[in-house]
Amino acid sequence: MQKIISLNIVVIIVTVVFCAAYYLLLHDNFLHTSISSIIALSHHLELKEHLIVLGLLPVYIAAVIFGTALLGIYLGSTLQHYFMRCMKKTY
Repeated sequence: MQKIISLNIVVIIVTVVFCAAYYLLLHDNFLHTSISSIIALSHHLELKEHLIVLGLLPVYIAAVIFGTALLGIYLGSTLQHYFMRCMKKTY
């Protein structure tokens, strides 16, 4: 039973972190981290800089996705260990 509960905590944390990354990549906000805002801001650059930004855009997207995966797994496992320590103290 405890294995199922701890696994659900990790899945929930990873899902929340991926939803946050999805929001940052697809929706315009005050941080200007979305794909459309990066493309819009790159239109004002010179041709060489514009091509460099557009060439590095897939690297940026991959870094955000893999970074959120690592962050979600780290936070999930940290919370899992914390909850397991709390459960052992109560019993």
